[in-house]
Amino acid sequence: MVNSNDKLENMDPLYDAKIQCILCEEVFTSKKVRSRFIKPHRVDSDFGQIFDMNKPNPLFYYVTVCPRCGFTFSDDFGKSMPQVFRDRTQEKMADKMDRSINYCEPRDHNLAVRTFKLAIYFAQLINEKHFVLARLCHRLAWIYRGMGNMEEEMRFLNLACEEYEKSYIYTDFNPEVMPEILILYCIGELDRRLGKYNEALKYFSTVCDHPDRSRYVKYVNMARRQWAEAVENYREQNK
Repeated sequence: MVNSNDKLENMDPLYDAKIQCILCEEVFTSKKVRSRFIKPHRVDSDFGQIFDMNKPNPLFYYVTVCPRCGFTFSDDFGKSMPQVFRDRTQEKMADKMDRSINYCEPRDHNLAVRTFKLAIYFAQLINEKHFVLARLCHRLAWIYRGMGNMEEEMRFLNLACEEYEKSYIYTDFNPEVMPEILILYCIGELDRRLGKYNEALKYFSTVCDHPDRSRYVKYVNMARRQWAEAVENYREQNK
């Protein structure tokens, strides 16, 4: 009799997901990580999931690259594209498409980074929502954190923070995916990590006073903890 642990050991952590390209509408398969194999080494205060180097990393497959046209996107992208953006994107495809790379197969850190940068490029090209760009930049920062590349992590945390702020200002986020109070918390925590302690305290206070605070007690408690952390960080910086 084969037990569940034996079956798990013999199972491939990756599977082929069927996906349709937003641009050319090609249907293809690309690798994803099975949910039962998603086991982060730790989860940081900005929700960054950090995985052991030898474990499956779902962040590597957050972005999809169409093997036919090269358009690169995530599930957060809009499902339809105005013709003006479609034409503009197709004009730019030749410069970005590298057919020597198969993005639909297993990826390493470097290939994952490349897919995120392509997705960010295309998101900007088609004027995707700030919310979409924020989530791409934030996750790319997590990948760099897992690689130990602090300079690039900080660079993309800063970009993510800017895009979250614009998303909050223009309310272009999907509250079912990420409620407003969580966006405010993320802005505060990214400000704290970037050393902008006064801004961080302002956003953490806004979370604690938010009209939905009783509904999202978890985020309020996190904001209170990180508020205290930001105060301590500020004191250490100004000794």
